[in-house]
Amino acid sequence: MRTRMWLPVSIFLAGVALIALAVATGKAEVSLVVVFPVFTGTGGLFLLGILLIILSFFVGFGLLATASEDYDVTSETIAPQNLPQQQQRSTKYGGFLLIGPIPIAFGSDKKLATIMLIIGIVLAVVLVGALIAFA
Repeated sequence: MRTRMWLPVSIFLAGVALIALAVATGKAEVSLVVVFPVFTGTGGLFLLGILLIILSFFVGFGLLATASEDYDVTSETIAPQNLPQQQQRSTKYGGFLLIGPIPIAFGSDKKLATIMLIIGIVLAVVLVGALIAFA
């Protein structure tokens, strides 16, 4: 089940790679409007990259919609408190959101939120550096 979820990620990354290739070959341009990067292009690589990114969203949502069919709903999945102590797992989550170059981090605990903030800051610095380098 989890290996199926890599399909939309792979399609998305292929689209990003094609757009980057289009920018590198001069078939597309990168502009900065306020703090948001804007990509424009006329070549086939750029168009294929955009189509792959859009396709990745459809494939990802489709896999999420059909993922519930893969789970067997039993009493253990409905009531995990009945499991022995060593089999119970705690679920942690975290992420970050880039609003322009400003990262906003969140997480289920302080350590995970801090890690997400560091990743967000590093990614923001890399993106701003890339935009300055290509401008």
